Amino acid sequence: MSGFFDTAPADLVATWVAAVATLAVLGSLVGERRLFSWSQHLLAGLATGFLALIALTDVIGPRLIEPIAADPAGRPELWLGVALAAVTAAAPWLPRPVAALPASLAIGTLAAFALGGAVLGTLLPQLDASIVRHGGSPAATVGGAVAAVITGLVLVGFLHGVPRGRLLTSAARAGRWLLLVGIGGWLGFLLLSRLILLVDRIGFLVGDWLGVGR
Repeated sequence: MSGFFDTAPADLVATWVAAVATLAVLGSLVGERRLFSWSQHLLAGLATGFLALIALTDVIGPRLIEPIAADPAGRPELWLGVALAAVTAAAPWLPRPVAALPASLAIGTLAAFALGGAVLGTLLPQLDASIVRHGGSPAATVGGAVAAVITGLVLVGFLHGVPRGRLLTSAARAGRWLLLVGIGGWLGFLLLSRLILLVDRIGFLVGDWLGVGR
């Protein structure tokens, strides 16, 4: 069946909505920017609504409202969180000195959370994977040593404005080149994945919507 001849109402509506959204996005390839802008706003709105729902159901409700409702006097730090959230929400209508404190706390906490996640989730596992361990195969040993060298060179490549000798300068230059190679490989992977998505969307329009070859 296709989007023109499907008998289930829910499947018919879902197919047409998906087809119209796909055509709106693909329209940017031929210069139609208004529908593409509309689809961007739609995606941003849906993503914002989904994140707000997750925040309400997984964070604010079970970790703030429910503990306060169960024991209002036993968790004074949660009342501080409620006050900060209320001041942050009312920040556009409050004087700047009053609104600056909760906004600064929110931004600083978010930055610290992101930095901690990067260190614990990326840097430390990368350093652990690059450690050469005894008893491993020769290929694993060589791979671990190469990974350790590349990791060290890329980290040294972030040294800017620090007095250093010729050795550190060469190592930093090599680290920056390795970083560019890694970014290029990642961009190539992203390009390939987007081409796969494009082929999938075209297949959806031709097969599921128009019913060609079904």
